[in-house]
Amino acid sequence: MKANIKKSVIGMASVTGITMMSLFSTAAMASNAGAFIGGLVTSRVLQNMHQRTQAEEYAAYSKPQTTTAVKSAPGHSPAESKLKELDDLANKGYITPAEYKSRRRAIIDGI
Repeated sequence: MKANIKKSVIGMASVTGITMMSLFSTAAMASNAGAFIGGLVTSRVLQNMHQRTQAEEYAAYSKPQTTTAVKSAPGHSPAESKLKELDDLANKGYITPAEYKSRRRAIIDGI
């Protein structure tokens, strides 16, 4: 009985011009098309990320470098302002005690 059903399905497929291989290859083509489109989308996303990163790096390096000058408060000498800033750096732990001593000595010697 199963053999008869199999023969009739194959016979119907032959009559209509459809083969079993074409049914399977259509599913395979649809699967491959999805992978192809996914690959295109992924490629475009990665390309956009790369371009954005390059633009951000260019913007970061092309900005003019600004330096902040130590402004002395009215009535205070520049040396006092520098010593006050040096004390702040030392209190916050940005410089070591040895650096503090050497920089303090340089400021005092410059007076």
